[in-house]
Amino acid sequence: MPRSPQETESLFDAWAATYDEDVNRPTGLLVGYEESLHRAAAMVPLPANAGVLDVGIGTGAFARLLANGGARLSGVDVSSEMLARCQANHPSFALATGSFLQIPHPDGHFDALVSSFAFHEVSPEERPRACAQSARVIRPGGRVCLLDIMFASPAARTAAARELREQWDPDEVYPLVGDLDVSLRSAGFTGLRWQQTGPYHWAVAGCRFA
Repeated sequence: MPRSPQETESLFDAWAATYDEDVNRPTGLLVGYEESLHRAAAMVPLPANAGVLDVGIGTGAFARLLANGGARLSGVDVSSEMLARCQANHPSFALATGSFLQIPHPDGHFDALVSSFAFHEVSPEERPRACAQSARVIRPGGRVCLLDIMFASPAARTAAARELREQWDPDEVYPLVGDLDVSLRSAGFTGLRWQQTGPYHWAVAGCRFA
C-alpha cells in the first residue's frame, strides 16, 4: 500500500541528515544515481538564465547540475528538513514547501520543470493530475524532464522486485513508462523522448504544447 503524504514527509525528514552520504554510495534501486542525474540533465537544453522549478528538490543534487549551466533554480519539497539542507547547500535557490499536487506558483511561471526520484511518491491515481499541475506552471513551449525509478513494463517491475528481494520497497508503486507517457501527453506535453539512465531508472524529456 502506498505511503500517505504525512508518512512520506516523515520519511524524508528523517532521511535528510544522511541523504547526500547515502546517494554517494547507492545500493538497490538507487544504483547508478549520479550517472542518471547527469544523463537526465543533458536531456534538458535550457536558454541562458532560464527559470527552472525542481519538484521534490531534496538536497538539490539535480538542481545543482542545471544551476551550474546558468539556470535560475526554484524548488519545492514536502520535507522541511530536506529544504533546510538544500538552502544551506545552495543559498541562491528559491525554496518553498510543496509537491506535484500542490505547486505554489502561478500559471506559466517557469521555463522548465524538472524532478528526480520524486514522482513515484505520487499515488498512481493522482499521477495524471500531477502531470497536469506540472504543465500548468510551465510557459507554452517550456520544457519538462522527469527522472525516476521506473520500469518499461509490469514484467520488468516484477523482475526488479525479485532481483532486489529485501531491498525492494513494497510500499511503493513505481511508475511504468507507458502509463506516464500517456499522462504527460494528456496534460499537454509533446515531443517526449525516453532514455533508460540506470538499471532501474528512466528519464523523459519534452515540451509543453505551445
